[in-house]
Amino acid sequence: MEEVASIRIVDLITADQRRELEALGTPVEFPAEHTLFWEGQPAHSALIIQRGNVKVTSAAPDGSETILAIRGSTEIMGDEGVLMSEPRSATVTTITEVGGLDIKAEDLLRFVDENGLWPLMYRAAVRRRRQSDRQMLLARSSVRSRLARWLIELAEEVGEEQGDDIVISTTLSQNDIAGRIGASRDAVAIELRRLRETGMISTGRRRIAIHDAHALREAIRTS
Repeated sequence: MEEVASIRIVDLITADQRRELEALGTPVEFPAEHTLFWEGQPAHSALIIQRGNVKVTSAAPDGSETILAIRGSTEIMGDEGVLMSEPRSATVTTITEVGGLDIKAEDLLRFVDENGLWPLMYRAAVRRRRQSDRQMLLARSSVRSRLARWLIELAEEVGEEQGDDIVISTTLSQNDIAGRIGASRDAVAIELRRLRETGMISTGRRRIAIHDAHALREAIRTS
């Protein structure tokens, strides 16, 4: 299946444009498990994440919560609602402590317009939508395959290399993970235990360490 990687907008603009964009922001700090944006809320600003990780979630008609994505440093959150003049399409909550720059909607719109960045911003929005749609297709895979794929994606998004390991700082519960990959909490618990027993990963307080990324990728293909 085709990988749908997110686009980090601040990594694609020029150094001068990045400095100009960051100069528009006001420094902000948030604790872990703090809601930054609510789904359906008016989009009055965007946030550049400079430190920490967040989860993007959406509410289903039955009231359950689905995790659509995990985002980290250099990501811009809330820009889609600003650019489309629409309410927030998802809820964004901090996983760890987060530091960043809050940019007013009118300032972001002016920056995008003056620098001719509309095609890039639209492309990023389309990629994000494709990521969300892709989760429905993944529901046909085994729980082990879905979990392994999600861990690899999470490592690529927000993981930090520590020696031979990739360490993910997270406050996500097994219920959160279950919602993210479309599985039951019990099924997630079983597969996490199996991955620990094989030495592919280890888990601790607010952290997941991937010890064998190659084996984890093989689990995606063979599960």
